[in-house]
Amino acid sequence: MNLQERSLAKINMLTQLMAADGLDGMIITHPLDQYYLCGAFILPKEAIYLVHPKGVTCITRKLYIDTLLKTHPFMEYVGQDHERAQKMAEVIAEKGLKHVGFDAQQEDYYNGKFFKEQGYVEAKSYIRQLRFVKDEYDIEIIRESCRIAYNAYEQVLPLFKEGVTELEMCAALEHSMRLQGASHPSFQTMVAFGDGTGDVHHESTNRKLKFNEAIMIDFGCVYKGYCSDMTRSWWYGDKEPEEYKKIWSLVNTAWKAGIAAEKPGISGRDVDSVARKIITDAGYGEYFNHRLGHGVGMEIHEEPCNDQNNPNPLQKGNVITVEPGIYLPGKFGVRLEETTVITDTGAEILTRK
Repeated sequence: MNLQERSLAKINMLTQLMAADGLDGMIITHPLDQYYLCGAFILPKEAIYLVHPKGVTCITRKLYIDTLLKTHPFMEYVGQDHERAQKMAEVIAEKGLKHVGFDAQQEDYYNGKFFKEQGYVEAKSYIRQLRFVKDEYDIEIIRESCRIAYNAYEQVLPLFKEGVTELEMCAALEHSMRLQGASHPSFQTMVAFGDGTGDVHHESTNRKLKFNEAIMIDFGCVYKGYCSDMTRSWWYGDKEPEEYKKIWSLVNTAWKAGIAAEKPGISGRDVDSVARKIITDAGYGEYFNHRLGHGVGMEIHEEPCNDQNNPNPLQKGNVITVEPGIYLPGKFGVRLEETTVITDTGAEILTRK
């Protein structure tokens, strides 16, 4: 399908969800929801979409409209440089829409207050629900985003030498991903050396790599609007401590078990439990202090999650990470992470060549 066909299919899915709840209009202001729906990325707060029975009306700055008419001719456009929420209310009245909703979870305070004053209702997060299950097109883009990240890992691996700094290696990873077509990192790239690997979310510094210490890297990129995420841990040197070997092996076993457990129908809670039990039974449960994984898509953290708070079954098309870890404060830590997609019968690792 081309862009217009994909967008119209998604608009149709959205209008069906709206109709089931008695809505004839839906206001969309979040830029990633707008991008998902119609494939046009407009800067935050510079556009408001109105989805209605006849299509999508986009109220945006006048300077965008000529370009959008060429690239996205299936939408209606209204030029408005200021007070777009007020203009949206006028358009809704002109179209005679009676039951209009907005996504309160995605709305800012000012617009949400104004929309409620107009009598619009707080609706479900329909687009977020649709975004949780990826179609073949979405998955192929995420696959490429993951491939870019994996290739960057392989390309920079020889650069990890004594004296190189954490921030230099962050820059090397990001440079490699950009050269391959990524627009930007999907989150702040993390490179940790030594006892920094014992910090779950270490902030990289100008610390220099020494011989015989641990390394952990956590990184990903955004490609055509979709994120990737992966983590690698290893020992740099020839005197790997026995405890490091032990926890690396435990994390690796838990990582494999978590991926093997993923399939349609199993809950995120149960996937988390499979991996967590391995680490807990070995006496390191208190040092695995985060969920097993999170959804990945247009945002680096989205639903569904592999964690104890998710009783819902995974579905084919969910893209979700598996990232067990053990972190020993003041010593070292290990985390191994892959981005996976739920298939008909199990899970496929996407962070590969």
